[in-house]
Amino acid sequence: MQPGLRSIFKKDICNWYLVFTTLAIASLLIINYIFMFWGWWVPIIPAILVLMINGVELMALYKHDHTLRLGMKTRQAVIENIFETIHNGPLQSLAKVLKLVRCKDIKTEDLLPEIEKELEKLNYELRGIYEFLQQEYPNQDNKLYLGNNLVISLQDPLHEVLYQVYTYTLDRKFPCFKSIKVKIHAFEPVDETYLNLEQKRGIARFLEEALCNVGKHATGATKLQVTCSLSAGWYTLQVIDNGIGTNLRKQGRGTQQFINLARQLKGKFRRSPLSPQGTICELSWPVISKPCKLYGKI
Repeated sequence: MQPGLRSIFKKDICNWYLVFTTLAIASLLIINYIFMFWGWWVPIIPAILVLMINGVELMALYKHDHTLRLGMKTRQAVIENIFETIHNGPLQSLAKVLKLVRCKDIKTEDLLPEIEKELEKLNYELRGIYEFLQQEYPNQDNKLYLGNNLVISLQDPLHEVLYQVYTYTLDRKFPCFKSIKVKIHAFEPVDETYLNLEQKRGIARFLEEALCNVGKHATGATKLQVTCSLSAGWYTLQVIDNGIGTNLRKQGRGTQQFINLARQLKGKFRRSPLSPQGTICELSWPVISKPCKLYGKI
């Protein structure tokens, strides 16, 4: 069975089983009528009762399984969204605190005020996430929480969402942002016909984390280029810096999330060094042409 037909069958399995059961009962009645015409009597009532009882039980089990799987999927989506919010906010602040603690070039009397400042910021960020999560889930589903009580709507055009993420993230106090003198950005409008809210959220989170990585690891960077453009049927979101960078072979949780996001978008993700120095972080996905309407409305 082709993937498209399989998805249609799974979606309407209850209706399909009802049709099959009806056909089976009708076939039994026809066969019984033919046998009665020949003078034979065949008891079909038990068979019909068995078919009807099995049908009711199977449909109930299917609906229960469907509800259970939907609940697990929703729960997993909530967990992923919460982790992404914490990962790009409080965990970044915590990483700065750890970096300060491990730094041997800062005197203790200068170190303690910086750590206190970062811990206060961490406390504020965690409380902000708690207040955001206190909202009803349907109100969170179409919103993206960035921090400092800044919430943007995912129903806005994607290029506007990306610009807001870009502006907010560059205002964060990451050490490597201080040396950047040239900032280039360009966000072209994106055809969002086949992008759902979760995919838009993932693209926005990709940009946020890529910029956070520049701010943390692109030592000595003087130029930052951020673009989202369409070329040869592919949208490409790029973050390019000319800093020294860090070990690109290490794959953290964020990298794995973006590999999964690229797979969902049927696109590609890459993060690689540039010569003589610098890093490019890129997410691309194809422009999906309008599908043919087969087998009715899909």
